[in-house]
Amino acid sequence: MRDEIVHLGGRTFFAPGRAPRFEVDGIALLGVALGAARLLPPDETKWLNTLLARSSEEVRSDTWQLGLVRLAQTVLGYHDLRIVPPDLAVAAAARGLGRLQANDRELAWQLVTSLTENESGLARDATQLAVFDYELSRVAQVDLASATRDDLIQILQSVPRSMKRWTFEHVKRTARSEITRWHVDNEYHVQNLLWAILAPVFSDLEDEENLPSIGQMHPRADLGVPSLRTLIEVKFLRHRGQSGFTKIIEEIAADTSLYLSRTMDYDNIIAFVWDDCAQTEQHHELKSGIERIRGISAAIILPRPSSMARTTAGS
Repeated sequence: MRDEIVHLGGRTFFAPGRAPRFEVDGIALLGVALGAARLLPPDETKWLNTLLARSSEEVRSDTWQLGLVRLAQTVLGYHDLRIVPPDLAVAAAARGLGRLQANDRELAWQLVTSLTENESGLARDATQLAVFDYELSRVAQVDLASATRDDLIQILQSVPRSMKRWTFEHVKRTARSEITRWHVDNEYHVQNLLWAILAPVFSDLEDEENLPSIGQMHPRADLGVPSLRTLIEVKFLRHRGQSGFTKIIEEIAADTSLYLSRTMDYDNIIAFVWDDCAQTEQHHELKSGIERIRGISAAIILPRPSSMARTTAGS
């Protein structure tokens, strides 16, 4: 490919009396620019920079082709060019190319979702599909600057995925190391896990949150996010069977009634249950039961991962 790009550089472009083809083909120009940026030193791409400057003038009336040419220039090191149209700008930015203007994402989304037929061919269709996939993936991401209660619930619901890399070794990882296992044996360990996950996102996260006293009782919630008026109550389900589930629901109901009865700072509770017996077939019913309790905004049930299965008592 390098030899072909070098050979291409020896051609005469925009020759008098010959209709331009490659010179005004934005997809072709972008492809060559990507290859040249990867394979050639800068001093061997001067011809391409010169060609792209002329091409951008020739296709100025065609926004799609102009955008492709500018994107090719960006690939070769021109960083101050505005990429047009907005769907191409967003698709390029998703690949780390170019800079977005303030309203590019909004305009690109309008173009994509309007389902208006374009005259730019399959390349434009592929670009808009890339925009759709990119924006859809962003919906599932948390905006750290303005995280909401729904974001908090989403993070907690994703904790099971975090456990994939939880250290619980069965063999030595290196010749000089010992087998290491990060045991989760009680509610305090689960609270520590949640603190490690949530503290970087929610700067006002509180642990062991003291709530207004009720008579001789001094309620203290496990975790709290004052800015979201939300408490997080952690439970550790140790025992199999109906009695274990019943006890968990009763405890959460009692805690909810106690915690929310006097405070003006919090108005809802998220229940987070670590199921040490991994009774996953019962989780839907348990979740539904907890979420029927007034004041509970969500219930998350995390089964003990199979990689952390207990083989003997206290293992």
